[in-house]
Amino acid sequence: MSSRRRQIQSTQRKKAPPEKNSFAPRIRLPPFLKPGAAVEISSNESGFRGSWYLGKVVAVPSSDSTTTKCEVEYTTLFFDKEGRKRLREVVDVGQLRPPAPAVSEREKRREVAVGDDVDAFYSDGWWEGTVTEVLGDGRLSVYFRASKEQIRFRRDELRFHREWVNGAWRPPIEETEVDEEEQEEEEEDEEDLLSRVDPETAREIAKQMFSIGTTVEVSSDEEGFKGAWFAAKVIEHIGEDKYLVEYRDLREENGIEPLKEEADYLHIRPPPPTDEDIDFAVGDKIDAFYNDAWWVGDVIETSMKDGIVGICFRPSGEKMRFGRQGLRLHKDWINGTWQLPLKRGEMKRAAKKVPCDRNVRPRKAIDKEFFSIGTPVEVSSVEEGFEDSWFLAKVIEYIGTDKCLVEYEKLKAEDGKEPLREEVNVLQMRPRPQETVMVNPLEKLDKVDALYNDGWWVGVVRKVLAKSSYLVHFPKTDEVLKFHVSRLRPHQEWIDGKWIESSKTQTV
Repeated sequence: MSSRRRQIQSTQRKKAPPEKNSFAPRIRLPPFLKPGAAVEISSNESGFRGSWYLGKVVAVPSSDSTTTKCEVEYTTLFFDKEGRKRLREVVDVGQLRPPAPAVSEREKRREVAVGDDVDAFYSDGWWEGTVTEVLGDGRLSVYFRASKEQIRFRRDELRFHREWVNGAWRPPIEETEVDEEEQEEEEEDEEDLLSRVDPETAREIAKQMFSIGTTVEVSSDEEGFKGAWFAAKVIEHIGEDKYLVEYRDLREENGIEPLKEEADYLHIRPPPPTDEDIDFAVGDKIDAFYNDAWWVGDVIETSMKDGIVGICFRPSGEKMRFGRQGLRLHKDWINGTWQLPLKRGEMKRAAKKVPCDRNVRPRKAIDKEFFSIGTPVEVSSVEEGFEDSWFLAKVIEYIGTDKCLVEYEKLKAEDGKEPLREEVNVLQMRPRPQETVMVNPLEKLDKVDALYNDGWWVGVVRKVLAKSSYLVHFPKTDEVLKFHVSRLRPHQEWIDGKWIESSKTQTV
């Protein structure tokens, strides 16, 4: 959680351009190597050659770097005996590859024979070996050349061995043809989704929510990109229905500047609410982060041992495996609310709505009953890194029909002396909540606001400590901090002119 500070961009120092005559070669990273991406990691240590461990990329070399090293974090290996702190290492790019692809139904039915090369899940990793015996109890004996050991495994603890060569798996996955009925069902689902979107409501909500600087997700109708959502932020309003957005992970043709593009209100939405401790099941519709975007797929395989989830992307028929970190439960943004889709094969019924901190209803004018000049208010920020935070302020004056000039109580201007003043949209303002007396102590999973860095930040009680203290988890930054009860308050939402208490987190 970052402290709220402002900097004058013109005074920031800029790096000098690289020398044209520099002979140091630049390293081009494989496209699957992005911070946060799931990977499999091999080891060059004696006794560990031929093994692959699931992990994620923490940091990659900069675009002008000549190093081939990446920092990774293992999923199943830990620093401590308690298994709380995951092991991190710096490894060479050549020791990394994407998670092995999900196994097709055809390959699951294929019998494993003596002499087949396989990977066996053993001691928290996948180890390369050869089948030496097929036993009558459904088990198989596997010989590991590196250690000269022979160990018995169940069939579900084995996968056919593949090598990642020049950006592709060898041998390739045996694909199963996409079921025509499933294809038709996918098209029907898409038509049903479009029929539930009211263009006028969507237009009004977009006007209220997507102010300049707002973090959003943007979709495309281009062939090959349908169903994908790219992270971006709003740069400019263009007319009534369009916005200029700047993508977070896409670059212009020069490979340096962030890509900027126009998007209309039907192809832009806020980022969906985060999921906590969701165990995916076969049949769940999910979003997987791959190639700089979130793509919609269906869960076809789960593994409790290594956290691997197999995904089928129906438009392309591709099947891939991902780590839990690169997945989220799929939700549809419909008329200002997030809605869960039904699992494939279930009967059609009204979609379940899930909470979203940014859900809004059309509002045409400032309600002066709450926001008169001099009124103490709380103001939220649209700046990245300050989502779910509220800062104390008071209204100074009205600017037009939907904006106010506010003066912050704790934040200072650039001189560090005068109170900071800022122009904000009315949708970023709310009255200060009424003080509440907590009769009962807070409990685990209670939703709270924590006073930190001059603002109130939305979090969830993770653990109850002694002496009226609590560990609070902040989903937006994934931080856990300790607070005394005097710096906490039950979380409330300001909805239709009323305070609605929301003390317990709601799991989807």
